[in-house]
Amino acid sequence: MDRLTYGLIVLITLLVLSNSCLYFFVAYSQMQESADGPSQIETMLFATAAVSYLPLGIWMIKNRLHSRAPYVIASLLSIALLGLYVVSRTVPLLVVGLQKDIGMIDISAKALQGGIIALSIVLMLKWNKAKIQHSL
Repeated sequence: MDRLTYGLIVLITLLVLSNSCLYFFVAYSQMQESADGPSQIETMLFATAAVSYLPLGIWMIKNRLHSRAPYVIASLLSIALLGLYVVSRTVPLLVVGLQKDIGMIDISAKALQGGIIALSIVLMLKWNKAKIQHSL
C-alpha cells in the first residue's frame, strides 16, 4: 500500500472517530439541557449517530483497505446526516419543528462529514484506478 492510500485511510478514520466523539458530546450536552420530548428525540439521534460512527472507525482501523464497505457506509451515513440537517433547517419537522440555530458544533460536524465524504470518494477512485492498472 502506498503512502497516499495509507494517509487517506488514517485521515478518514480520524475524521470518523472525531465525528463520533463530537456526537457523543452533543448528545450528552443535549441530555443535560432539557428533558422534554423533542430534546429526548434529538439526544437519541445524536447518540445513534455517535454509536454508528464508532464501530465504522474501528472497522476502518482493522480493515485497512481489504474492503470498501466501511468507507462507503461512512459516506452514506454522512450524506444522510447532512441531508437531515439541511431538511431540519428548511422544513418544520413534526417533533422538533423548524430548527433555526446554527452553532460552531453544527459547523464542525458538517465539516467533518464533508471531509469523510470527499476523502472516501478520493480513496475509492484511487482504489478503482489501482485495480484497473493491476488487472492490465
